[in-house]
Amino acid sequence: MTISNESPYREVRSVKENLLGPKTKLRAGAWNVRTMYETSKRAQITNEMKRHKIQILGISEARWTGSGKIKTNDRYTVIFSGQENIHLYGVAVIIDKENLNTLLEWEPISDRLIRARFNSKYCKLSVLQCYAPTNDADEDCKDDWYDQLQMAISKVPQHDMLLIMGDINAKVGSDNSNFERTMGKHGCGERNNNGDRLVEICANNNLS
Repeated sequence: MTISNESPYREVRSVKENLLGPKTKLRAGAWNVRTMYETSKRAQITNEMKRHKIQILGISEARWTGSGKIKTNDRYTVIFSGQENIHLYGVAVIIDKENLNTLLEWEPISDRLIRARFNSKYCKLSVLQCYAPTNDADEDCKDDWYDQLQMAISKVPQHDMLLIMGDINAKVGSDNSNFERTMGKHGCGERNNNGDRLVEICANNNLS
């Protein structure tokens, strides 16, 4: 797992647009695309964003190396974070051209976690796009990732709206005993180890 020691990339332009508002709707989504390291895959993804009118799309398993920010031919902007030399794991956030000017800053935390913060007059939005280790992964690996996620949550400004999305690789099941404020009863199957971790981190941070 790679971890960035860099400061957040702050956008230098004047930000005036609002992403959130009492009369606006935000369409956000998350997609494990298996890889963006293929010819035309990026265009396929942005075409799906257009079709579903998605403004912000979180990507898991981007498999791009390094971190950076690029603009596509159809004027979508991709911020991404991956391993330095290996096309493995990787996360990204794709922003449509109408909402790019709301991006305040972003931070490539690791090859499994990236943060982006967006401007709004009433309530700013912080997004954490995730690609969690699988339930069968080494316990130390899972411990490290959830510690990293908790650290990222702790740094989110208190009055921001926080959206954690991505491929969490967790099954929370339908039994919400003792976690009624955190989850409903609409999950499938039984909760697994990753599900326990997810429910607990949500409960500890007043998330649902």
